[in-house]
Amino acid sequence: MNDMGESTGWKHESLASGMGKWAWIVVLINGIIEVIWWLWSLIPIIQWNIAFPSYRISMFRQIWWIIWGVLLIVLAVAIIKPKFSDKCAAKDWDALYEWILPLGKLRVPWMLIWGIIAEIFGFWGWAGILIIVPACLLLFAGPKKFNWKTE
Repeated sequence: MNDMGESTGWKHESLASGMGKWAWIVVLINGIIEVIWWLWSLIPIIQWNIAFPSYRISMFRQIWWIIWGVLLIVLAVAIIKPKFSDKCAAKDWDALYEWILPLGKLRVPWMLIWGIIAEIFGFWGWAGILIIVPACLLLFAGPKKFNWKTE
């Protein structure tokens, strides 16, 4: 791989680059939709709690998901864009191969971790798809073999 974004010639390069380049936008939009959706769902609960103070309805679920929506927005801008999407757009596969979390002798790719987190906490489970698919292509069908163990 070179730093100029030129092709390295592996089979799934354009798919991984294209999907990864837009991953941060999908996570960002997902976070925004989640915040709006759950804020909107708070309105009737707040109205009910004002009208019937002796019979309170918990707002915990809505507040929890609003917090996760805000965290997805931060994740998209602070982590996914600079660490994953920009690297995919530049086809800087070596940087993605080296972006790892060492757990003992195991090297866990951060792109997989953040993709799973976005998938679990994204609205209806679609936020992490554009991270997980390119990550899996890179890890299992990429230009070079990913080393899962430290030496």
